[in-house]
Order: sequence, then C-alpha cells, then structure tokens
Amino acid sequence: MATTQQDTGHFSGLVAIIASAAAASVAVFTLFSSFLESLVPPYQDSKTAVGFATFGTAIALLALSLVMQRKLSTTSARLVSLVCVVLLFISVSLFGYYQDFTRTYVYRFPPASLASESQTRHVRGELHENGRSYVGDKAIAQAVFELGGPDYVNSKGLLWNEASSLKAVSRMEMLYIILAMLLTTTLFTAGLAVWRVAKP
Repeated sequence: MATTQQDTGHFSGLVAIIASAAAASVAVFTLFSSFLESLVPPYQDSKTAVGFATFGTAIALLALSLVMQRKLSTTSARLVSLVCVVLLFISVSLFGYYQDFTRTYVYRFPPASLASESQTRHVRGELHENGRSYVGDKAIAQAVFELGGPDYVNSKGLLWNEASSLKAVSRMEMLYIILAMLLTTTLFTAGLAVWRVAKP
C-alpha cells in the first residue's frame, strides 16, 4: 500500500513538472508571438529554429527536474535563487544585444513612415563598398525599393553579398534559440525551486 502511494506521489510530481515545463515554454513563446514578434527570425524556415529551441529547452528542463528532485534546503534555495538572478541578467543582456542586431540587420519592405501589416520583414547582410556608397543616408528599405526589391537585390548582390546575408540569418537564428532557452529555463527553474521549497 505504501509503495502504491509512493508511486502515485512520484507520478503526480512528474506530471506537475511536465505541466510546469509546458507552461514555461508556452509563456515564453507566447511573448515571441505577441509583443516580441519583431524578434522572431523573418524567414520561411524559422519554424525549424522554434522547434529546435523547444526541443533543447525540454531537455534542459528535464535535466533540471532530475537535479532538483527533493525538497530544497534553505542554502540550496538561496543558491538556486542566485542562479536564477544570474540567468535573468544574462537573458536581459542577450535580449538587448539581439534587439540591436535585429534593428540593424532586419528591415521592413516596402518602405513606409509607420510599420504596417502589409510590410514584410527581411534580413540583410553587411553592406559592401558599393552598397555603402549607394545607401548613404537612405534607409535600407528605401535603397532596396529603388533597386527593384528584396529578391532582386539579394540575387544580384547589389548592396551586400549572399554569404554576408546568410551569416546574418545564422547569427539571428542562433541568438533566438539561445534567448528562448534562457528565458524558459530561468522561468522554470524559479517555479521549480518555489515548489521544491514548499514541498513537504
């Protein structure tokens, strides 16, 4: 009887951990699909990055749940709290860098004074010498518009070369995955720590 109750308790705890992990993941990716939508990689294969971030986060959360199986002592709780603060600081710093990166290498087309749903987001590369000469003080979107549009500019390498553009896409994808995993792990770790401290 005692064994059955113990197994039931372990099962209930596992369900709670899985539910908490799912809730943390949903919360973070809801942020990216709402007011942080501008930070989602703007290309067709971006779902791959989202899927990888979700899978990687799930592994990290399960590993954390194995490490934190028992009720936490006061010392352990303080240590976990410190880890959460450090993770949060790293997340905020990375968020700032990622936001600056997207503002530099992502542009909206066609050009407009205000962003609208009719515009599409595109990733550009580092401007080469001819690109810098042509753009000058113009907005990237305006220069691309004058030269025939994103597809034509990219295929002809009029403002940047293809390798540079692919490098920017890869960096943006990696930053997005790391940021999503950090935010989710921080949120889950804090929630799991609170639960373990309160666990009888």
